[in-house]
Amino acid sequence: MKLYKFAAIACAGIALATSSCAGDLDVMPDDPQTKLEISTTEEWYGYLGSLYGALLYEGNISWPGYNDGDGVYMRCHWNLQELTSDEAVIVNKWNDPGYHALFEHTWLDNNGWVYLAYAREADLARKASTFINLLGTAGDKLTDAEKTAFAAEARVLRAYAYFNMIDLFGLGPWVTEAQETGEIPATYDRKQLFEATVADLVDALPGVPAAAQQTYGRVSREAGYMLLAKLYLGAEVYTGTAMYDKCAEACKEVLKGGFELAPEYKYLFCGSNDKYARNGGELLWVAPQQVGAMESWGGTTYLTAGAYCDAMPADVLAQLGCGFTPWSGLKVKPELYNAFEPGDKRALFYTDGFTNSVANLDDYEHEGYVCIKYRYTNEDNYDNDPAAGPTVSSTGGMCDADYPVFRLADTYLMLAECEKRGVSGCDGLNYFNKVHERAGLPAVTSYSLSDVLHERQCELYWEGSRRSDLVRFGLFTGSSYLWSWKGGLPEGASIPEYRNVFAIPYSYITVIGQNPGY
Repeated sequence: MKLYKFAAIACAGIALATSSCAGDLDVMPDDPQTKLEISTTEEWYGYLGSLYGALLYEGNISWPGYNDGDGVYMRCHWNLQELTSDEAVIVNKWNDPGYHALFEHTWLDNNGWVYLAYAREADLARKASTFINLLGTAGDKLTDAEKTAFAAEARVLRAYAYFNMIDLFGLGPWVTEAQETGEIPATYDRKQLFEATVADLVDALPGVPAAAQQTYGRVSREAGYMLLAKLYLGAEVYTGTAMYDKCAEACKEVLKGGFELAPEYKYLFCGSNDKYARNGGELLWVAPQQVGAMESWGGTTYLTAGAYCDAMPADVLAQLGCGFTPWSGLKVKPELYNAFEPGDKRALFYTDGFTNSVANLDDYEHEGYVCIKYRYTNEDNYDNDPAAGPTVSSTGGMCDADYPVFRLADTYLMLAECEKRGVSGCDGLNYFNKVHERAGLPAVTSYSLSDVLHERQCELYWEGSRRSDLVRFGLFTGSSYLWSWKGGLPEGASIPEYRNVFAIPYSYITVIGQNPGY
């Protein structure tokens, strides 16, 4: 049974004390039919699936003026990473609250997107901790091996929530399975959160099944090492101490899984991309999406329906698999489009009838190129000849493409960066060229640290990590690098250093405190 089916079971029938850590820990379900106990093996699998489903579920957490689809984990985190960077913007057709504050860098502690991201992190950490604690009640419904693997996977998911909290906010509650329901956890600063998360993750990894033995959709040991590598990659930002040697070591652990790059970049983001999340494929970990089973208005639905524009010709939309009126919200900033050199096969944009400018956000029908990296169509009809007729995959908006959390290409580029930051034995040039040549570009004989940042943008754009890269390279704040709408101006302006982290939402301040500058 696929993981999303287990998640659906859990979503439909099981409710436990797994809410967030800010004052609502003892809430009981309103529906008298809701189960409060887990009595079968299938339900235990469903409970585990619900932790994974938390990355794409709607509801449970909300903010005034926002709908349930806004609060999806992957959607609000993508917004914080991409809209605040040089890669994406929201046109004024949407006019929803909070967007302008993100891409103009004026967010405060009352921004809905900021709240939703932080609340999702705290919620997933609490859910995972409660799950681990309750595993002791499973009895003979789970084998000892299943209990070990379940607990280890839940700890990796908790570490993923904390990785996001460390990276975006740098301050938060440290929640573990040892705490009683309703107990207010200790508040950790960024360094404390980093150290606690790394220690717990390292301890958990041996219990996580290797990719070759793991079920599709569940985190593998190698994906866990990828998460560890991500933490070490940003360690200098998070703690003041560089740990690129440890990042390289973790990346090498990932490579032991025998993964390979997909032969074609573009197929990694289409409706059949789950092919590359199995059997040693490039997608190390995905959040599965499946129409009719694991649907979400976040994830890749947001990046297809939200990016496609109703000013595009109907036949073009049909070839993309879009059989409905698209949302026409997300557009490409010119700095992203201009980063690609001629012949780069990764430049997946629709430009006809649009200008390479986002200076006038009211003119969504003409300004700003459209990102078509994510598609509804499957690999077998991705390049369908228009003369053969349109290929419509979705008439309701939901997308089948799995959301890529971690990819092997990122592992390769981290090794290339580690080498340029002084770590020996990374084989950085080889891994850099593997990525570069897959894009249809000639191999290079040398590369610089700035080349790594450039390659990361062209390879990983719109995958939810650009802000972190800019922060690590010292380019996010200040005026050394300006991009469209940085600092609230179409041509860009300097922003203060304290915006390298987000504000702690005001509903958490009395318990957590606030970051300097807000």
